[in-house]
Amino acid sequence: MKRLIVIAVLCVAMSAVAAMVGAGAVFAQELKFDGYVNSGAGIVIDDNEDHDPYFKVFGVDSESNGYRFRLNGSYTNEAKNVGAKFRLQSQRRIDQSGYLSLPYLYGWMGFFENMLTLTGGLVDDGTWTSADWWWNDDAGEGLGLLLKAEPMKGLLLGAGAYTISQQSGGGNNWLQYTPISYDKDNDKWVSGSNRLPNFGEITPKAEDVKYTINAAYTMPDTFRLGAIFRTKNKAGWTGTRYLDNDDYEYGGREESMFLQAELRVLAIKNLTAVVVGTFDKLEKFDKRGNMMFSETFGYKMDSLNVGLNAVQFLYNREDDMNPGLLFNPWVSYTIEKIVPRLDLVYFMGGQSKMANGNNQWERRGFANVARAKDAEDDYSVFSIRPSVKINLDNKTFLEIGDMINYDMAAKDGAYKDSGDAGKNSLLSNVFYVDVKFSF
Repeated sequence: MKRLIVIAVLCVAMSAVAAMVGAGAVFAQELKFDGYVNSGAGIVIDDNEDHDPYFKVFGVDSESNGYRFRLNGSYTNEAKNVGAKFRLQSQRRIDQSGYLSLPYLYGWMGFFENMLTLTGGLVDDGTWTSADWWWNDDAGEGLGLLLKAEPMKGLLLGAGAYTISQQSGGGNNWLQYTPISYDKDNDKWVSGSNRLPNFGEITPKAEDVKYTINAAYTMPDTFRLGAIFRTKNKAGWTGTRYLDNDDYEYGGREESMFLQAELRVLAIKNLTAVVVGTFDKLEKFDKRGNMMFSETFGYKMDSLNVGLNAVQFLYNREDDMNPGLLFNPWVSYTIEKIVPRLDLVYFMGGQSKMANGNNQWERRGFANVARAKDAEDDYSVFSIRPSVKINLDNKTFLEIGDMINYDMAAKDGAYKDSGDAGKNSLLSNVFYVDVKFSF
């Protein structure tokens, strides 16, 4: 009996030692997790006689209806030349992909002291993501391969090929697949309902794959310059992909031909200065091209922060189009853990998302509205947002704010209600609370 007890104790001790050794190996190999939960709520009131005040759950920080939950995981081996990353996410549209989606899941391997890396899987690599306030994005990736190279310090080059793209954050970044079939009786193609893909069906022609070319160069304490190019593709897997190339509009998620350029100024301490330009729909740029220029400036003076975000929207169409011009000056002041802030926005050629039907009040809660110059149907909005953020620690905060929008339109009846058929303005107010827990 004693021998059995001794053997049992030895087994437990050996298991504990093995567990500690294994834990040490895990730590040496860097298995890490992080993430956050963001949600909040607001009370919405406007001056439309047909609207009653209502209450809505919305996360300002994550720009998410309902909430956003993210769990990020990363693994790196001891030699630092092999790794993997994944993200579990729940947000906004769980009716499409269920409570959890996988926005990315990929592994990578490095060669020549990681001067060359190959990434494969469901890729979402942020190496060339812009750092501005408005766009804050890149050309997109997806299911495929990404080859990155750093031939010299500070120069990052990349080339990727992807067969299906993640959808936008509004769609919980799910992988949408729209099946199509040929109706012999009516001699036409028919689109089915959107669904998650069977990867065995994802076999695009070589010319329909999404290809990206990326480059960025950083001169320390001076500047960073980046550029991205995306080919036209059918990796959005819409129900119209059966059309010939002449008829297909490349209107799916990240399907259009696209060019992005970015400059970050790093030479001045406490100054944030980022300029981004995007050129979209290059496959028929003369008829439906879109240009967007985004400037982000901020300066920190001890506890005082001031900034200006500006965005310009330009449209190439057969008819002359009015540009969209957005200006967002802001100021904040830190008093220990309390940060009051004031944002002003004037957007000529745009609306608040409280006026366009989306009913969202994030800081970028505005949308451009493209209109022809001779249509006399221009839109504009003025917005003011006082808010105060209370930082419980460096990972948890509470924000209380009030967003007031005055939307205007040139055409009578743009915001009509039962009391005024010619009403061309809308005054909306959202008093909200936002909370974020990071881990």
